Parts: sequence; C-alpha cells; structure tokens
Amino acid sequence: MTLVFTTLSASVDGYVSGRGARAGNGLGDGFRIFNWLSDDSSPNKAIAAYDGHRTGAVVSGRNTYEHADRWGGDSMVPGTPLFVVSRDPIPDAAPRQTIVTDGIESAIEQATEVAAEAGKDVKIAAGATATDALKVGLLDEIVINQVPVLLGGGHPFFHELPEAVELECISVAASQDVTHLTYRIVK
Repeated sequence: MTLVFTTLSASVDGYVSGRGARAGNGLGDGFRIFNWLSDDSSPNKAIAAYDGHRTGAVVSGRNTYEHADRWGGDSMVPGTPLFVVSRDPIPDAAPRQTIVTDGIESAIEQATEVAAEAGKDVKIAAGATATDALKVGLLDEIVINQVPVLLGGGHPFFHELPEAVELECISVAASQDVTHLTYRIVK
C-alpha cells in the first residue's frame, strides 16, 4: 500500500525554516536544522537514506517550490517526479515537474499513481501542503527530525487545523544533534 507521508527537520518550537525565508534563501536563518543530513553517523545516515529510498513521488506547494529555487529543475528527492500544487500554471516548469492547478487531492492522487507503480510512497514537501493533506484526510504518516534549537520564528511545520489530530508514535531514533520521531495518523 502506498503511504502519503511528510518529513521535515524542525526546531523544538516547530519551525521548518527560519526568519527571512524566500526564493534564493529558502531556509532563511534556519539552515542549522538541516545540518544532521551531512552527518554520516547512525541513525542519521540510515534515516536520510530510507527517506530517499521510500519516495516514489513528491508533492510540493508553490511557495516551497519557489523558495527551493524549483529544485534546479528536479525534485526535492533527486530524480523523483514532482507534483506542484499551484493556483496558476507555471509554463516554464521542468519536464519532470507536473503543475497541478485543481487542488491537493488531485496532486496526491496523481502522485500516488506514479509512486504505486514503483512500489513506493508519496512524500509531501513542507508544512502548508502537509497541513492541507491532513485537513482532507490524505496524510498517513509524519516524520519530524527535531533539532535542539529554538528558532523563535519562521515557517511552522503545521498550520492551524480545524480540530485536534491524534497521532501514534511508531518510531523514535535519537542522536546528539537530532531526534527522529515517526507518527502514524490515527484515522
């Protein structure tokens, strides 16, 4: 079964980018929360590798797409098909980047078809898009790579929800610089 998951690094106060995030500086002053990705020690290396291996398609929102400089014409997970949710067409999108203008449900449906063909999962890139997927009941799993820092501002992982969402913790792996928390959405 193809799962829809989101995984991001976050500060203890819940931010996935720092202040000043914009195109060309997508993480603002929050780059530190991604330092663990260059750490080859266990469990960090294995967790980063698993994230890339399990991903068969990526769904991103337009803001993240632009802040990441359109991933240089590729995807958040290099070589993986990217579906960008946008209100408006993006005529100069790269060939492996599908622009979806009819909503999050359509983007996830299209991404799931592609990922399922490869026997893999769909990764939701960024907080606002993950929140939208959660609101419509299409998110199955959340992975938070929590870094011991308080950024004090920036973009939060999740935005306001209409009600509480119950989670079941299915995995915890810790190193000195990051704690990897995996939650299943209780439906």
